[in-house]
Amino acid sequence: MKIVKLHRRALVPVLGLALLLVPAQSPAAPGLGVVEVTPDHVAAGSTNTLKFAFTADTGPLEGQTLLDIPRGWSPPQAAHPGATGYVALARDTCSSATKLVRVTGYRLTIATDCKRGQSFEITYGPATASTLAADGYVFLTQTKPSVGVTATKLVKVKKVVKKKKNGKRVTKTTVKRVSFVVKPTFRPLAAKKQPIVVVAGGPVDHLTLNAPTIASSGTPFSITARAEDVYGNTASGFTGTVSFSSSDPDAFLPMPYTFTSADLGAKTLGRVILRATGTQTITVSDNAGHVDVSNPITVYSF
Repeated sequence: MKIVKLHRRALVPVLGLALLLVPAQSPAAPGLGVVEVTPDHVAAGSTNTLKFAFTADTGPLEGQTLLDIPRGWSPPQAAHPGATGYVALARDTCSSATKLVRVTGYRLTIATDCKRGQSFEITYGPATASTLAADGYVFLTQTKPSVGVTATKLVKVKKVVKKKKNGKRVTKTTVKRVSFVVKPTFRPLAAKKQPIVVVAGGPVDHLTLNAPTIASSGTPFSITARAEDVYGNTASGFTGTVSFSSSDPDAFLPMPYTFTSADLGAKTLGRVILRATGTQTITVSDNAGHVDVSNPITVYSF
């Protein structure tokens, strides 16, 4: 009978962690909370008092909140109530630990202690808006919890499972999930949860008329009349009536036009014809006495 010797498999303790499995990088999670601002539409260069209502919407926030005022607006300050740029905090439903810590440059630092659904309010004003009209000034808000968040990741672990007679080791690789704590950092709120203020042009201060610099005698072209505020922004609320005249007595010009709210302060009008050759101009005026003369137009006979 043939005798077969059985060998016990040699089990060796784990050697250690090996290659980290790195999944595809995903965007960092946004900060916690939502901020609503009122008013959210103002005129360029106007003075207003803005109110920012922060709410811990998806969970509690015990940590800090940063609020950055855009450049071009009044610098914030907390030392002189009633003066330009004054900021103050009302805790509302958040705990008494919620307070304005400091104002540094255009940044407010707020100690935040709010349970889910609780809110506090920051008042900023009287404050002068930027003189540059824009579709939206973001008052960037970021939050940071006081403790880190526990997360997990997958790692590869190698084990030596046996030794061969020649001394070589046989290893086996397994995948294991381990937990770790992510250090807390400031993260901006999601884009749709940020406070955004639209700045539109103010009341009309003057008119402008843009025309081509070159035209052919008898050939139609277009001109653009625009109402602007004192800062050069389009006065989007302009609803006046404008009329046209020209240094060319034989010019064919648009009829008087009344702006509508849909024009947003600017209107392009076509089928303008100049007949006299040489340098000509077109003048626009409104029923409030605003007048502008176009750029010189060189009219050629061909």
